[in-house]
Amino acid sequence: MTTTDTRTRPSPSRRSSRMRGEPGRRRRLSPSRFVAGAALAVALLAVDVFRGSEGAFAVDYPSWEDVLAARGNEATKQAEVERIQGLIAQLRTEVQQAQEFADLKADEYSEAQDVYDTAVFRAEELAVQATEATARAEESNRQAGQLITQFTRSGGTDLTLNLIVAGDGTEDLLYQLGAMSQLSQATGRLSDQAAQDRNTAAALTAQADIAERELEALKVAAELALEEALAAQVAVEAALAEEEAQGIVLEEQLKALTEQTAKTEAQYQEGVEERRRQEERAREEARRAAEEAARDRGGPPPVSVSGWGSPLSAWRVTSEFGMRFHPIAHVNRLHAGIDLVQAGGGTCGAPVYASAAGTVVQSGYNGGLGYSVTIAHGGGLTTVYGHNSSLVAGRGAEVGGGQLIAYAGTTGSSTGCHVHFETRVNGVAQNPRNYVGF
Repeated sequence: MTTTDTRTRPSPSRRSSRMRGEPGRRRRLSPSRFVAGAALAVALLAVDVFRGSEGAFAVDYPSWEDVLAARGNEATKQAEVERIQGLIAQLRTEVQQAQEFADLKADEYSEAQDVYDTAVFRAEELAVQATEATARAEESNRQAGQLITQFTRSGGTDLTLNLIVAGDGTEDLLYQLGAMSQLSQATGRLSDQAAQDRNTAAALTAQADIAERELEALKVAAELALEEALAAQVAVEAALAEEEAQGIVLEEQLKALTEQTAKTEAQYQEGVEERRRQEERAREEARRAAEEAARDRGGPPPVSVSGWGSPLSAWRVTSEFGMRFHPIAHVNRLHAGIDLVQAGGGTCGAPVYASAAGTVVQSGYNGGLGYSVTIAHGGGLTTVYGHNSSLVAGRGAEVGGGQLIAYAGTTGSSTGCHVHFETRVNGVAQNPRNYVGF
């Protein structure tokens, strides 16, 4: 990726494809807990955040009878027009506020997840280092013990007395003395090394234990942030759904009040239904166009013998899984996935496919990952597809392996169009190469 750093954020739009059918990634959380956490929080968010103490049921939308009554008097009609215009503006404001709040929660979750991912990786590294240091200490102890045993056996004769009575045979004894001196020095060095290795192993083991204990608090923080982010995205969906449903009705009522030709109730109802049919046709046409565009670009990649496929039809890996210096945040932290670009170019807007069958549990703005999709595959295994320009699969959708779910982009913390692909088991990031043959 050779483009400049960019940080894009969503702008609420009623007609935006990324918003349709998607509420608001991962972590030691099963799909059932995704739903439970979101369901609990959305009730609070939808009521308390966007409308204060009044729920959606408390909004007094005008009826057709109200419109009829207002048409007979110019002052009453103008008042009703202003009321309807205010309700339309209120719906749009609620969507914007809901999206801004969801963006904030997504950013908080993204940061909490990054901290947890990095801590898990470092804790695992410390555990490995502690195990290796313990093995080295044991080997140093063994070697030192062997030399001490050898030294003890060699020193069983009184060399000073032998030198006095040996006469011409002292050269052999002097040689032995020199050899024993060297053996003593070697024994001392090995003993020192063994002690140092024991201290190193003990220190690393202590660090690993501390790191492991800290993980639980970080995990809880990431899970809580995830539940809040998902609930906020669910609230965005609810606000969008209400805006689309009520907005159509209100706009048709506004027409009935402002147009010169008086509409009958039947004409009004038909206008509402026709607007809804237009919306549905537009969504269906967009879906078909997306599928055709994906087919024109070669379709999904072949599925490997393991049952997993790449998110791109042809790919090149540009960044591996592991610790790295983040190009935008300018800190060392875990890169919890693999970055892929379309082989031969044309990554921006390239179709992104599900690596395997599963259920979409997140689809929307996701902090540093920009617009992302998360798919649960069962058994605690999830995949994440980040930095997309637009999303096709909404939350709750059942998708098959190789099914179109998004289009590649550079949203979030990204330096160019690519797909950030993650695989996680019970929320813990794994190297995607363990699953997909890149």
